[in-house]
Amino acid sequence: MIKQSLVSTINKLRPNNTLVSDEQLIIQTQAGEKNAFEHIMRRYNQRLFRIARSILKDDTEALDIVQETYVKAYFQLDQYRGPTGFGSWLSRIATNEALGRLRSSKYITYDFDDPEYEFDMESCEPEPLNYLANQQLRELLENAIDQLPLHYRSVYVLRAIQKLSTSETAITLDISEDTVKKRFSRARKNLQKIFESHLQSAELSVFEFAGERCDLIVKNVLEKLHKKLS
Repeated sequence: MIKQSLVSTINKLRPNNTLVSDEQLIIQTQAGEKNAFEHIMRRYNQRLFRIARSILKDDTEALDIVQETYVKAYFQLDQYRGPTGFGSWLSRIATNEALGRLRSSKYITYDFDDPEYEFDMESCEPEPLNYLANQQLRELLENAIDQLPLHYRSVYVLRAIQKLSTSETAITLDISEDTVKKRFSRARKNLQKIFESHLQSAELSVFEFAGERCDLIVKNVLEKLHKKLS
């Protein structure tokens, strides 16, 4: 009954409850209010998915990382020092989880520590952009982003797509603000070789995370929490 009650509340929630602060939701969660953590998940689902997706380049793996991030965060809420920066705290957990998954994978094929690595745009032969529909353009941009080395890709996704500040990106990735600026500039240079006139119109809709996938994350995390708490 408890599990069914938790899951059944999902469809009753608004996707974004912006009237309640993170701090209030954390206090409510720690007090045992069921809906509070669901609001947190819906607030940060897209950000965490984009972070994990930028590192792992795989939707399924990214979804799994988002779920693991929430489960870990739920049981470590007492470690959050607040009152601000909760999004950065969650993002850091997601980043560490994704990097850990990547390091354990046998599919790493490029050198993360090579600062001079550049995506060779000459190897891409896209169709003329004038003939691409919006969906095709997004897919082309996503493919191009996936070909960036990790240290450029993760910064680009957080700054250009998720619209985090330089400071918050630095905190999330545990690097300096100067490094964020340099990597973001290099990433944009590479991508702008073929997308310069399209970046601003397409960035916000890349790696979308909403609707059924958002609901699925909430449902799966609630089920995992119920099992651990029961």
